[in-house]
Amino acid sequence: MKPLKSQIKIDADLLLTSFIDAIIVRLHQKYKTSSGDISPYQQYQLDEAKSTICHLMTEQVFQNIDFSTINLKKLNRDELMEIAKDLDWNGSWDCDEDGQEPITKEELIESITNLISHH
Repeated sequence: MKPLKSQIKIDADLLLTSFIDAIIVRLHQKYKTSSGDISPYQQYQLDEAKSTICHLMTEQVFQNIDFSTINLKKLNRDELMEIAKDLDWNGSWDCDEDGQEPITKEELIESITNLISHH
């Protein structure tokens, strides 16, 4: 399992879409509607609501991940950078104007470990 917000969001979106579609179909069946037409504005509202719920679910799941059970060494540098950003790390990522070398995978793991221990 990779504890990436991007992956959690994908999973939440797929599940939420599936459940919403099932609910709509069930309601139309129950009330024997003649069609399932949806106006553009209703679709917009549905998409906005789904986006809000998906974001909330993603944040809620991510904040409750027990990172002590995650082997950070199995993640690649990009995945580690995503986790660090998701944890609001504001360190130096890549080369900068002062000739600093890009952060290494080991330094990322150390930084994430420090962030986790302070959360």
